[in-house]
Amino acid sequence: MRIKSSDQFPEWVKVPQKMQHQFFELAEKEAERTKDRLLRDKEKLAEIRGLLRFDGIPEGDDWKEWRVGVVDGSDSPVMSERIGGRFGTYGATYHIFQGLDLVEEEYFSGNMVDFQTGDSDASRIFLSLLSTKLEREVALLCLERDVDLLIIDGSFFGFRPRCRVVHNRQVPSGEFQDGAELVRYVRDLSLRLLDCGKAVGIIKRVQTASIDGWMIYRKRNDNLRLNRNDKDILSSIMRQGQSISYETAYEDPLLFNFYARLAVAYSMYARRPTRDMESIFEACKNDVYRNIERDLLCKPEEILKTSRHFVRCRYPAAPFCLETPINHKLEPLLTFFNATCNEATGLPISLDLTDQDITIPEGFTREFVEEIEAHLIKELDVDKYEVESHFASLNPQKQE
Repeated sequence: MRIKSSDQFPEWVKVPQKMQHQFFELAEKEAERTKDRLLRDKEKLAEIRGLLRFDGIPEGDDWKEWRVGVVDGSDSPVMSERIGGRFGTYGATYHIFQGLDLVEEEYFSGNMVDFQTGDSDASRIFLSLLSTKLEREVALLCLERDVDLLIIDGSFFGFRPRCRVVHNRQVPSGEFQDGAELVRYVRDLSLRLLDCGKAVGIIKRVQTASIDGWMIYRKRNDNLRLNRNDKDILSSIMRQGQSISYETAYEDPLLFNFYARLAVAYSMYARRPTRDMESIFEACKNDVYRNIERDLLCKPEEILKTSRHFVRCRYPAAPFCLETPINHKLEPLLTFFNATCNEATGLPISLDLTDQDITIPEGFTREFVEEIEAHLIKELDVDKYEVESHFASLNPQKQE
């Protein structure tokens, strides 16, 4: 039997020795493949850089008078899977800063218990939606605290993908008639935030590949495709102190939605040799419209009201993505972000501090469930055997 390694040792030594050697060899081979790919991409990146316009970041100190609200949330990294149910926890907070000083903060918590039947992915989607619901409610509360700027973590409608999966399912919280009602509620809260004129979103985990799609559309083929998301590409070609906006890069701020879809779907649509680029692009636009209607149960024009921009405040930290209402005044925001960025992450230090305070640690949900069980064990009218069976781990070999 292999003795369990102590947490003070690196993760590498916690796997069997034979596997360690195999992974060393795999890492070496992967490094060679990555080197080849980076060398191949170099010329493509140079051409893309020449087609994009990067702007500098203006200086100023008006932000020192601002009250800046930052809203962030977190949910269980791993749901606690027990025989009697699936358990999740989530929380949200707002922090208000005057300049760089934290002057006010508040925290809110929630939990979810779903049946241990059916699709576990649906439970995960519900947990994410309930977490986003709480974040949006907290953000609207923060607006009442007379803030000049409100930063939310993520995209205004980042919760959209796969919402359709839960439309006809019972919501674990019992607060809503079904998943569709919950989706509409979160959608409408997000629209209120977007329309308030003070809220912007900072997207750290960018998945869209609109630059790839843009190059496919321009070249009428995918010869310049990099298969890299926008943050990855811009990390290679943006310099410290630069910004770029989709509003100017693509002429129309909404085009990034369709270019991102084109990057994903081009190969599928291009299999028919009779199909030209314009018909492929039109099909991609229809895909975007249809997905919005199916997931968020509304007309696409109600949602397609945001623009995106990238800012690189520090190197080697990667640029981050900023989402705003269309035609939002950027210069004061860029000044604020550059002046208050965390040297290590390149993000506003206020966002990093808020994220640090609200993150639910791995293992917390397991301990939360154990607390529920401990309360029930004390109840004289509840069968102890039934309680222990209900809360027994679904997979006792894996620690949550």
